[in-house]
Amino acid sequence: MTGLVVAFAVSSTLDAVERERKSIEADGTVVKRWLERKTSYADVVFTTAAGARIQTSISQGDWASMPKVGDKVRLRYLPAKPADGVADARQNRFDRHRMPILYWAIVAAFAVATGWSHRQSMAARRGK
Repeated sequence: MTGLVVAFAVSSTLDAVERERKSIEADGTVVKRWLERKTSYADVVFTTAAGARIQTSISQGDWASMPKVGDKVRLRYLPAKPADGVADARQNRFDRHRMPILYWAIVAAFAVATGWSHRQSMAARRGK
């Protein structure tokens, strides 16, 4: 289980670093808002630096504040995959890195729990 969480933490961290280093900003327009399984989404249309017109859905967690239909927004996207992982450019650094932070916190909790359990086991063996 710990290995799986470490894998998610590493992958999430690498994604966050790539987005931080390689993302480009673009202006977009919100064309639709919708709700699926208690999560709000906004569909946006934007044009990449290469001239491609992209329409994508962005979940509420990737917005600094949820926009309304017709709002002009500033977005961040990766040129290699402009329709995936698009986010609000106004997000602060903590919000952009919340998933790696969460995964590493879980890894730390597992490490502490494992260390504590091992320590208790060793103490029990010495006490016998």
